[in-house]
Amino acid sequence: MPSHSGPTAAPPGRPRSQRAHRAVLDAARSLVEEGGYASATIEAVSARSGVAKTTVYRSWPNRASLLVDLLVEVAAEAAPPPKKSGDPLREILTELRRGAIAANGLTGQLLTSLLGEAQQDPEVRTALLDRLFYPRREGSMGALIRAQEAGTLRADVSPQVAVDLLFGPLFYRMFVRHEPVTERFVKQVVQYFLEGLSARPTSGAVARRHPARERPHR
Repeated sequence: MPSHSGPTAAPPGRPRSQRAHRAVLDAARSLVEEGGYASATIEAVSARSGVAKTTVYRSWPNRASLLVDLLVEVAAEAAPPPKKSGDPLREILTELRRGAIAANGLTGQLLTSLLGEAQQDPEVRTALLDRLFYPRREGSMGALIRAQEAGTLRADVSPQVAVDLLFGPLFYRMFVRHEPVTERFVKQVVQYFLEGLSARPTSGAVARRHPARERPHR
């Protein structure tokens, strides 16, 4: 039979560029888990993944940009942003609790190291803001706004302020006090957040729950 020349069919599965991208991120993750942030150099990632350094540099200009992408990925796995369906208050509190657990693991390790680099490198700072902090903040504020619209949380509090009140204590504990974010601490944060921001009952309900004391007769 005559042979037909033509383009060779591509192998099944993901395109080569996607496979290389995945291999680089997986290699970076394993290196950080094994030896910390400093061990995940481009050279080490290239050697571990089997992807040439030139190929790595086409997607990430430096190590920090690669590890920002890794941080975004592991943060989404460990503490997914709130879903738009379901109870919005439950969703935001679940994000907080999972975020607290993640803060004591790989996510917290990467975040601490990258925030240090961001102090000296404006590109790292911009990458963290644009790819992690701003999108996560928008998702959290969306859940809080839905909780306000549902009458669960007070509507007179700015959602931006509410997000800071909820998540700010975790960052203060991690980066100022340098203490682990414990389950007990998170429970206290949630308790005081709900006491302050839960929708207040009507004045009639308050009167029924806390009847005014009669003034003594003179």
